[in-house]
Amino acid sequence: MSARLLIYFLVALVCAVAGAALAVHHPLWPTGMLVLLVCAAVLEATVPGAWLLVVPAGLPLLNFSPWTGWIAWEELDLVILALLAGGYGRLALECGARRAVVGIAADLRQARLCGALCLVLVVTGGWSLLRGVADAGGWVFDWFGAYQNAMNSVRVFKSLFFAVLLWPLLSRQLRTNAARAEQLFSVGMTLGLAWVCLAVLWERANFVGLRNFSSNYRTVATFWEMHVGGAAIDVYLAMAAPFAVWALLSASRASWWLLASLLTLLTGYACLTTFSRGVYLALGVQVVVMAFARWGPALWARRSIRFRGRWARWRIAGTLVVVTLLLLEAWAVLGGDSFMESRIASSTQDMGSRWTHWHSGLKLLHSPLDWLAGKGLGRLPANYAANVAGEDFSGSVDFQSELRDDGKAHGFAVLRTPDDLNTLPGTYALTQRVALATGRSPVFEADIRVYAPTDITVLLCQRHLLYDRNCQGIALRLSAPLGAWQTVRAPLLGRDLGGGALPITFALSVDTPGASVDIDSAQLLDGQHQPLLINSDFSHGLAHWFPAAQSYFVPWHIDNLYLETLIERGGLGVLCLGGLVIWALARFLLIPGLRGPVATSMAAGLLGVLVVGLVSSVLDVPRVALLLYLMPLWLVGKSIYHGETQ
Repeated sequence: MSARLLIYFLVALVCAVAGAALAVHHPLWPTGMLVLLVCAAVLEATVPGAWLLVVPAGLPLLNFSPWTGWIAWEELDLVILALLAGGYGRLALECGARRAVVGIAADLRQARLCGALCLVLVVTGGWSLLRGVADAGGWVFDWFGAYQNAMNSVRVFKSLFFAVLLWPLLSRQLRTNAARAEQLFSVGMTLGLAWVCLAVLWERANFVGLRNFSSNYRTVATFWEMHVGGAAIDVYLAMAAPFAVWALLSASRASWWLLASLLTLLTGYACLTTFSRGVYLALGVQVVVMAFARWGPALWARRSIRFRGRWARWRIAGTLVVVTLLLLEAWAVLGGDSFMESRIASSTQDMGSRWTHWHSGLKLLHSPLDWLAGKGLGRLPANYAANVAGEDFSGSVDFQSELRDDGKAHGFAVLRTPDDLNTLPGTYALTQRVALATGRSPVFEADIRVYAPTDITVLLCQRHLLYDRNCQGIALRLSAPLGAWQTVRAPLLGRDLGGGALPITFALSVDTPGASVDIDSAQLLDGQHQPLLINSDFSHGLAHWFPAAQSYFVPWHIDNLYLETLIERGGLGVLCLGGLVIWALARFLLIPGLRGPVATSMAAGLLGVLVVGLVSSVLDVPRVALLLYLMPLWLVGKSIYHGETQ
């Protein structure tokens, strides 16, 4: 057995086992996830390169954290592991059968250099992972781990891990059929972008109104990682928006062109309603880059640009109409009494706050080793909250268990607030999505233990993620002997929330600074006394329970890609990631044969995320971080295998 065959087989086996473990522990659909795992693995094994369509298309959708309670894991992880198992299984079979992969010649020197860089990325990332685990106090596995423990290091590491494992599958496709690979990935990115745009339309239509641009409402679409703030949707749109232009320019039929035009307009609306100055600047940079890549060489050579044929002239006229409509969208969103107007007016104040925030983050690096290797992956939030005065987490939730009088171990949730809660302008709640048939007279019941007089708030709200629309609720003052459990029962007051299509979220928060509240047997009963909450006794840990913050998100993000990389991964991490990105962009600029529509969209997306990264964190959202790794690897791989076919 050759070493390569053994490696392929072991990777396939490990990925299959890891994917199966995720599937069987899925809080909602373990059987369905196992079926999905098998289907994805078989798909990639029988249709090589299928992952190029599945991963970007499913990336915005394959996360159900508000329903599962997972934070460190998501359904996308399971699908990628399945695709890796199928892909590496096929590579092992081909290697065992001694079937040579027929394709174009590779630049061996560049291929070896890329392989070495991938190895360095994994080694330095693994070192940062180990430092993060050590900084968190050691390895403790938790299916529902949050941002304070070692599972956050694993959460941040997995995007790099997946990207490096996907590299051999990507390089194989680029070598054997680059055109097909480009088509699959571009269609996948376009589909993913379409899902996000539709989610944006639904969210704004139901919670603020499609034409309401004055309300302080920031869209999140399907990026549930924003339950603690951040810029997940901003970063994703910065990377995906160029593929709407790709769809528009590459459409070969009028029907496809019309769909691409609609997608372009929806993408413009989604980008504008992020009200993100970083996204606006990124779009400007991308328009210049893509226009130059398409028409710059001809203009530089002083050749006239001619459009021949009725279809070509019609497309030019149609494109001018689309551009005009995009400008009208921008005028509608930014003109008049717009929320963006107030954001622009406060730019100077915001920049001052950012400088203070960044300076406080840099102070976390105490030793030369910190500057070299960082504090460890995923350790920025916990270190920032613990070491920066007045910037603690607005709350935290843990799972604990204890023996009761019946001799059995009972699980319960522990919800805590910091001592300086009064200075933190937001709430931190333990939430769960509920299916509410009728909103009349819901009743809250729970066994609760407090250690001092404590105020809690129970809410049932129409909420997508960060903002409440209509609510029922009650504020309770709890007091009991130290260590004694008490049963609390109270009706929720407010308007009827039932009968609509809007998502309903149950939320329980603690309002007393420095308080710790133990919660067990938490239940919400509807008008027919039917229980609405799942895992109400926490017998399955924190499954189905999702912690969410509102208004205050400072310790969770440093709001800068470059400082984020430096603080968590150190100078070595900056050099490795920066080296990959610079190498990819340099190859794109220096090799004319690489400047096709797909590569141009990727280069524009990469530049877009670098611009948004000036004011936003990126690597703390694994889904979008995966694209940040894949796009430069793609450009480098294309330069390695472009050969004479360009």
